[in-house]
Amino acid sequence: MLSLAEARRRAAAAEPAPARRVPLGEAGGLITAEGVRARLDIPHVSTSAMDGWAVSDAGSHGGWEVIPERAEGPADILPALRPGQAAGVVTGSPVPEGTVSVLRQEHSEHSQRSLRALPETPDLEPGRNIRPRGVEASQGDSLLPAGVRITPARAAAAAVAGYDELLARPAPTVRLVLTGTEVVTSGIPGPGQVRDVFGVALPSMLTGLGAVPAASARLQDDLGQMLEQLRTASEDVVITTGGTAHSRADVLRPALEKLGAEIVVDSVDIRPGHPALLARHAQRWVLGLPGNPLAGFAALSALGVPLLSALAGRTAPSLRLTAAEQLTGARRGLRLLPASAAQDGVRASGHDKSHMMRGLAEADVFAVVPPAGISAGEPVECFEVPGALPSLRRTHEEQ
Repeated sequence: MLSLAEARRRAAAAEPAPARRVPLGEAGGLITAEGVRARLDIPHVSTSAMDGWAVSDAGSHGGWEVIPERAEGPADILPALRPGQAAGVVTGSPVPEGTVSVLRQEHSEHSQRSLRALPETPDLEPGRNIRPRGVEASQGDSLLPAGVRITPARAAAAAVAGYDELLARPAPTVRLVLTGTEVVTSGIPGPGQVRDVFGVALPSMLTGLGAVPAASARLQDDLGQMLEQLRTASEDVVITTGGTAHSRADVLRPALEKLGAEIVVDSVDIRPGHPALLARHAQRWVLGLPGNPLAGFAALSALGVPLLSALAGRTAPSLRLTAAEQLTGARRGLRLLPASAAQDGVRASGHDKSHMMRGLAEADVFAVVPPAGISAGEPVECFEVPGALPSLRRTHEEQ
């Protein structure tokens, strides 16, 4: 049984797929494979921040001659101003060469040919109401490093910087293989039956982790069916649920043995989730999650997150928070305790047995607790619960 740290290290050693160039509109959620630098000054011309007048140095009479040309929009380019001249501009339009400042419309008195500023206006200070060229970034400035997730705002920033596409790591694809003769997918379960939880939660969890759930199969506890799924998988990762222990009903380990798969992680010294396993077969990864709900999702956070992060070209996130109360450990191994990370620190959610879901539904992190426990005020390592709504945001939305 491996330590949690060693199991995560092995999962994180997965090699990402080769990077490829992706159009900006399709790059959301992917990971940058190279840094993004501005290809031009941003903005690339100086523009007006107000509707009004681009003014040069005032003439001897304290006012300006209004030139006939005026900007009606951001695409209009005006001739250079000589001292004593002014031109009409609108918000976003380039200011002509020779402009000292932009005088707001409401701070002026003007006729068709002449312009004067109202007394005490601040708009004659040099640079007033002008968005200078390069004020946001100069050509060559670093805007994004390699190895970060491309959010919609980051894709938009790359567009402003002159990019049409980005070099990014493709999202890992996942096949879900959900097992369990006792599992039902609708209605009230009868004696000996349980409702499916993994088929409901895993697809959106995986999407939130930057993976693509590409296929899904539901099996009985049948060795032949499991072998067929593992043999025919074309995805980067196969995630199975249930059947990871060593009982006669569990089929994943016998299937992997028949295929000659390499067992990378045989089990992890965590509670719940210790029967989780990670294997490699035919250039694909197999992640086996225990069948108990909390155990399965704990194993996903412990092993699945570093695996999928590595395949996507990034590092798995980890939080260092503070315990708001005494957190109790397990009798052996590290306990992954469903908890909420609120303003005053980490608090256990309760209902945390391996077969339960209620505590996880109110949690946004797994607190990593050693057998001796963690006292209030002490630091605690935490893993995010995939797809969880953070406590502070959830509290706000419930008000």
